[in-house]
Amino acid sequence: MVLLALGAIASCFLVPATRFLAPASHPASLWLTFTPLAIWLIVLPCTLPQYYEVREDGLFLRQGWRKSLIPYASSIEIQSISDSRSAAVFSTDRILVVTQEGRRFLIAVAEDERFLAELSKRCPQLEQRPFGLGILLSPSSII
Repeated sequence: MVLLALGAIASCFLVPATRFLAPASHPASLWLTFTPLAIWLIVLPCTLPQYYEVREDGLFLRQGWRKSLIPYASSIEIQSISDSRSAAVFSTDRILVVTQEGRRFLIAVAEDERFLAELSKRCPQLEQRPFGLGILLSPSSII
């Protein structure tokens, strides 16, 4: 998250400030200098806030403007993964939730083991796996 903030500061404020403090012949147009700021102003509202709630009727996820309620009965796989390819979740330690419909959700939790223990109570169809929870014929158990 710190690296993300430093990147935003550098691209949105330091580059434009350099253009104005060091006035010289710049090959780029003035509007191009402020493009990173426009991109950040579009991207951040689409991804923030991010949180989850363990509710009575299912797992509620909020990722920016997107809200999802995953019924516990529809979960077929819940596993810990470390991957930085998706920018939707600002963490490399994530939980992947896969549903019967084939939908995949990435969430970042503070305490993986506690989260998985709570979901194992609420999802009796799932059994303990080395990296999370899953049903007998879930996609990761076939591989």
